[in-house]
Amino acid sequence: MTSYSRSKRESMKDSIDKLEANEHSQIFSIIKKFTSNYTKTQSEVLVSSDTLSDECLKEIESYIHFCLDQKLRMEEDVKTRKGYERLMQST
Repeated sequence: MTSYSRSKRESMKDSIDKLEANEHSQIFSIIKKFTSNYTKTQSEVLVSSDTLSDECLKEIESYIHFCLDQKLRMEEDVKTRKGYERLMQST
């Protein structure tokens, strides 16, 4: 039995939907390490989370957290840089 509930899987799907195309490619690479049970169309890859192992889901979840953390750090960096730019322009 899997330790990932249906709601947890749905939450992961929602988070994946917010990621960029290159991040989707990385998630697909993770999935391919664990299974060949997916359907590839011209525009997307379809995977049932029910067929993914806990180990695979855990790795995907870690990658999602990494991506979201990096986005937050980049946003904070942009804010800091803009603050410095304003300071430099006002002097």
